[in-house]
Amino acid sequence: MTLTLVHHSPCSPALYGAMAATVACAQDAVLMHLPIAFDSTQGADRVQMVASSGSLVPSGLLWYERLTDRQIEAASDPEAIIARAGECDVVVPWDDAHQLSATLQTLVEQAEAAGVSVCHLTVRDDHDSWYLLDQHGRPTAHGRCSRDAFGRWMNVDSRPSTASDLALLRVALVGAEADQKDVYPATLAALADAADACGLEMQVRFVDPQSLDVQALADVDGIVLPGGSDMNNVPGQIRAARHGLLSGTPVLGLCLGMQSMTTALAQSLPGLEQANMAEAAPDAPIKSFVPMAGLPGLEEHRLGDRRLTFKVAAAEQRFQSHPVIRCNHRFFLNPDLVAPLETAGMIITATDATGQVVDAMAWPHHVFYQGMQGHPEQCSTAGKPHPLIEDFMRAAMTSSARPSIVEDEATR
Repeated sequence: MTLTLVHHSPCSPALYGAMAATVACAQDAVLMHLPIAFDSTQGADRVQMVASSGSLVPSGLLWYERLTDRQIEAASDPEAIIARAGECDVVVPWDDAHQLSATLQTLVEQAEAAGVSVCHLTVRDDHDSWYLLDQHGRPTAHGRCSRDAFGRWMNVDSRPSTASDLALLRVALVGAEADQKDVYPATLAALADAADACGLEMQVRFVDPQSLDVQALADVDGIVLPGGSDMNNVPGQIRAARHGLLSGTPVLGLCLGMQSMTTALAQSLPGLEQANMAEAAPDAPIKSFVPMAGLPGLEEHRLGDRRLTFKVAAAEQRFQSHPVIRCNHRFFLNPDLVAPLETAGMIITATDATGQVVDAMAWPHHVFYQGMQGHPEQCSTAGKPHPLIEDFMRAAMTSSARPSIVEDEATR
């Protein structure tokens, strides 16, 4: 058996493991990875891919699951990697800039002691495409890989041609472009999967929530509020969700985005105008989302694959191909707000197994205003988009042009 080390340095979080995933796919090998410490300046969501077993891993390891349809595992130590390499071929990504050289030396020494063959491959960047050199500096047979306009990783030779007569859909992704392309690539890739399935040409407008101007949302066909761990994004997400409510623009919320859109909905109701998320606004007099910690039957940190419990038959039918959602959250919809929100008309379409955590919501008085507490974008692949994201695309496609509505904070 062979242990293949794929050296890619320096490497952005969104690309960590991408070339290693390509090798694993070509060799029908298992990808394993060692701990890595990205610099915090590389983005808050650099380690926000969720392993199904319940751990956070570098966001670029998304590509392994998308390319191979195998699930990524948590980080391993050298001993575990060598043990696995004794059973099957294993590929390990490596970034000299963010991983300890002593760990690599230990791995190689243990492989040699166990009689496991070690192969070193090095990634080279050539004008936004990447290729591999063997340990003698010669190009390998793996070819060139690159990212399409939506960051999706693929072999250059397998890239499909783009039709020019598709209907154009304009989507506002309320996140900084650098974060969505170079730090956490799952949302953009999943949107592209859904656009392909709907036969659409998608034009994405990145709207930074930390400097959001609602004028940037005036002429879009849909608004996406992504997940993330940076609470500085919440005020902008809430404003974007409020704009969607006022203008009738379809809105999709993913994890943090669902929390923001539900909070915006709560703020629109009499008596709940001051509601806000405890994590983002600890001093808010009314908390829309509160910690799960310490509550009977709930985890402090809900992490990994969780099966949805559907409350609406149509939703259960629609999501039968995706009954499980990847979760990564410590906060949930305040139980005290469930009754007033439902009285106003909000529909809880899915919960956790205990019935306490709202996993999916919809506001039926709107063409499309829906969100999920988990990460459907991490369960999407080319040719098999997540149904919620595809439904958002179809709603945006059929939605008529809307007038520009600019929020007036003074009248709220």
